[in-house]
Amino acid sequence: MTDRRAGLRRIALGCALFTLLGAAIPAAAATPPTTPTPQPPATASDGSPIPPKLDLPAAEAALAGTQHVYLAPGAVAAFDEQAVGDALAKHPKMRLLVEPFTGEYIKGDNYPSDDDYTDQVYTPLSDWARTHNYQLLDVTGLYVRDMDGDAFGPSDIDELRTLTGYYDVTNSLIGLIKYLDDPHATHYESPPPPKTIAPSAAQLATLTDALRANPIYNAPDRTGDLLQADTAALVKQYTGFTMRAAAFPPVPVGQPFVNYAPALAKEFPNDEIMVSYGEWMEVAGPNLAALTSARDYAYGRYDDATLEQGASMTNRIGSILVRTYDLVRKHPFARPQPTPYDLRHRISVLAPWVLLGAAVSLGGGALLLWQRRRAETQRAQHIALRRESALATAAIAALSGHLLHDKKASSAVAERQATATTLFEQARTPEAMRRVREIAEQGEEALRR
Repeated sequence: MTDRRAGLRRIALGCALFTLLGAAIPAAAATPPTTPTPQPPATASDGSPIPPKLDLPAAEAALAGTQHVYLAPGAVAAFDEQAVGDALAKHPKMRLLVEPFTGEYIKGDNYPSDDDYTDQVYTPLSDWARTHNYQLLDVTGLYVRDMDGDAFGPSDIDELRTLTGYYDVTNSLIGLIKYLDDPHATHYESPPPPKTIAPSAAQLATLTDALRANPIYNAPDRTGDLLQADTAALVKQYTGFTMRAAAFPPVPVGQPFVNYAPALAKEFPNDEIMVSYGEWMEVAGPNLAALTSARDYAYGRYDDATLEQGASMTNRIGSILVRTYDLVRKHPFARPQPTPYDLRHRISVLAPWVLLGAAVSLGGGALLLWQRRRAETQRAQHIALRRESALATAAIAALSGHLLHDKKASSAVAERQATATTLFEQARTPEAMRRVREIAEQGEEALRR
């Protein structure tokens, strides 16, 4: 199913992806899913490929009449024209603009910063739609939203694979339109994901031979964002991992998903395997659990950059393997933990008192006083634990809120928040809770730097 996300969020991340020639289409054309045709990419000041910049006056002029949908030159998103056209036909004042990726927010590219994109595109589009009384739906790259802060995106790995591996935004568009029809609905059931199959023997042999000759392979029909030739060497230098990586274009809509990664892992059992399809990355290798966790983390952490700006798959490989290295080699959960409740130790402490039950009756007065003092001590400990728990909860909540709204926060801040949350669940003493609060406060200090 597809979930609604409120608000416009952007996170800067390097990108260089397809630039495609778009075209205007009528609202309800009964044709196969729209898939723009690739064209040679534009280049930034450093020579790297970037998507073409949106021609805002042309887009506004195209949508000002009876035309419901406009595909801007360079748009990459594919969608089912019939299904989306039928949905739009029910809303005469609804318009759909499909933009190219924005490119990385960096000096020398289309938009030097997030604010530049907002000032040059988002705000003028919002004002234009409001002035003409249009309900404007916008697809920027693969990011689907309206101009009122509502957005729809994938809610599980299958949907994320379909969106980023096929560039198919049909589910997100239909979901957003359904939400606008019924704001109380939080989701709708998506169709089954495309079928996943293993490569044929010939396909596997061809790719295996290519990767034996060179650990980095770019398919001939992949354009724009190509894996850099020195990726494997840099990964080896910084993490010690050996790797093989292949990059393919997005899978055509309607075709099965050919997953090379598991088969390649058998051909190269000592290497980490990375296979890109469009903006999706399949992983396999000796550290599969850590690789999968790191891959999912990267797509969650940089989701808006992936969908809106277009992510460099070379950078994505680096993000995944560096985090895999942290998970495998740095033992992130090895920090001293609070002392757990030890039943055997507790029994050994209480056993002498059980065995000396007869003596207890003789020293009843003294025992009563001891028990009272012990009860008072336990009560003080309980009060202290509740107080430290409340302070730790407040610190974690504050850090989480700041982290949610500050998309430029470093990974160290996110690590402090994650560590504090994990240790909070394990803490059983005031001292342990105090340590949790200190960790959260360290995250706040890092955020202020």
